[in-house]
Amino acid sequence: MTTALYVSTQGKDTWSGKLAAPNAEGTDGPLASLAAARDAMRAGEADTTYVRGGTYHLTQTLELDARDAGHTFTAYQGEKPVISGGEVVHGFRDEGNGLYSAELAQRSDLDLTVGGVRQHVAQTGVRDPANPATSGWQVIGDAPGGAAKGVFTARGTVPEGIVAHDGLKVQALDYERLSDRIADVTAIDRGAHTIALGQESQYDLRAGGTYRLLNDPALIRDAGDFAWRESDHRLVLKPQDAAHFEEQGVVVPRLGTLVTLNKTHDVTLSGLTFTDGRWDGAAVVLSGGHSNELGGNTFSNVGTGVAAYASTGNRIAGNTLHDLADSGITLEQASDGNRVYANVIEHVGTLVKGGGGITSVGSSHLTISHNDISDTARYGISLKEWGDGQLNEDNLVEGNRVRHAGQETADGGGIEMLGRSGHDTHSVIRGNVVEDSGGLATARGSGEWLTDHKGWGISLDDLTSGVTVDGNRVTGTSWANIYVHGGHDNAVTNNAGVIDNPSDSFIRVEWVPKAGDLGRPADNVVTGNVIEGAQPMDHYATLLTAGTLTLDHNTVHNAPAKGAADVVADHVVVTAAGDGTHDADWAAAGAGGFAAGAELTHFW
Repeated sequence: MTTALYVSTQGKDTWSGKLAAPNAEGTDGPLASLAAARDAMRAGEADTTYVRGGTYHLTQTLELDARDAGHTFTAYQGEKPVISGGEVVHGFRDEGNGLYSAELAQRSDLDLTVGGVRQHVAQTGVRDPANPATSGWQVIGDAPGGAAKGVFTARGTVPEGIVAHDGLKVQALDYERLSDRIADVTAIDRGAHTIALGQESQYDLRAGGTYRLLNDPALIRDAGDFAWRESDHRLVLKPQDAAHFEEQGVVVPRLGTLVTLNKTHDVTLSGLTFTDGRWDGAAVVLSGGHSNELGGNTFSNVGTGVAAYASTGNRIAGNTLHDLADSGITLEQASDGNRVYANVIEHVGTLVKGGGGITSVGSSHLTISHNDISDTARYGISLKEWGDGQLNEDNLVEGNRVRHAGQETADGGGIEMLGRSGHDTHSVIRGNVVEDSGGLATARGSGEWLTDHKGWGISLDDLTSGVTVDGNRVTGTSWANIYVHGGHDNAVTNNAGVIDNPSDSFIRVEWVPKAGDLGRPADNVVTGNVIEGAQPMDHYATLLTAGTLTLDHNTVHNAPAKGAADVVADHVVVTAAGDGTHDADWAAAGAGGFAAGAELTHFW
């Protein structure tokens, strides 16, 4: 019985695929494509395909379905196969002034890599590499007819020569910087200073918000900039290394999704590198299936790494995801019972600013544990329920290490749960380490940058209820280490926090006015926490219509007691390592501290 097939860049799809390398006669050997291996496994007895090193350029998505149950695609031992969704571009001509161009049959968009490094789509505004979050944005002005979602007024003059054309896009954020919209530009009215979007923003685009036009050659300024020239269908690039950029490899991502698992079960993808995916897609999509495994893979220069829709009981573990245009791992539409653990996720939201390292909408019974997440535009981990009937229940967020989240938006931060229905979620956030949650917005009207603005460490937002927040270490946040916004029966216990700014707090509890009486907090508990003020403070709690609240038995330094049984310490109580009680747990936070052993070994 043949239980394995092989795929190689030296292979042929007319061969049997039963050999790891071509035979001496050149008459048989490995297959050349993943699609051919998929079909051969469906037709035969093999259940595993070993993918040899090299780059495999897909021209269409590899689609797996119920016929592929029990099958595995895995890296050949010691080798690193790369699955690319991009088109390699050749034939550049020198246009002078450092610019080179190549004709394309299909227009490019907002993604381009040279030598495996993401380049910068040309944009309005001067981009400063030393200040990437706040540079290169233009300010939205007052709209005579009032703010709108589909059109906004640009403050100042839209650059001459820029007209609406196929490929020109705009990215716009309201001043609260809660959500961005990247849309086609359908019209520019220079007289009225207005720009119209082909797709409406989630929020009104009000004066003081920010925007940038993208993907026009007239905006190319710095080395690494690129754009699409509609007039002659050419990609225009200002390379950083004019002498060698083409031999390094110029790749335009074409596929949004490289692999789909549609109603599959017990399919494994391991040891593979997924790259060159479009900014608006997900490299691997799981839809409607269950019990699949994604382990030990690498995702880079794609939109989102993994997206699951109504796909349950999967394991997503031990992967490395970096330099992602949008998000790391997303779980939506009742993707219940999934386990997401021991992943390393960094540099998330390089283009789209509203996502996060690991995000969920309307999914329950999740375990999100021992992940390392760093450098995200908005969230580290976010679990949302919008009150549309898709609930989040019985979720566990444990032992994660989240650093430098919320670097380009506000009201996000390290770990968030949002619950619009106010139902009891029975969820737990425990043993996590959250450091530096950022927070960035612009001032209403003026557009001046507001740093350290609503950068929560752990946020229970919009009526989130029934959550236990226990044994976490939170430092380097703005406004509050832990935020309770409405909601009831939340317990904030045994956490340690350092408050850097006297105007900020360890705990902030407030109501949600737009929700009426339902938005009034009730029966929340804040006890047994260890709280350190980096400098003397007037308080450690901000309470704004906080409702019925038990706030007591906390140990504080550099701040006065709030509860009758609080203990005021006369020395530092939270050190760089911890608070002396949870140090071992916090040292084990993140992917390096995962101790499941055999649960990961078969992925490599």
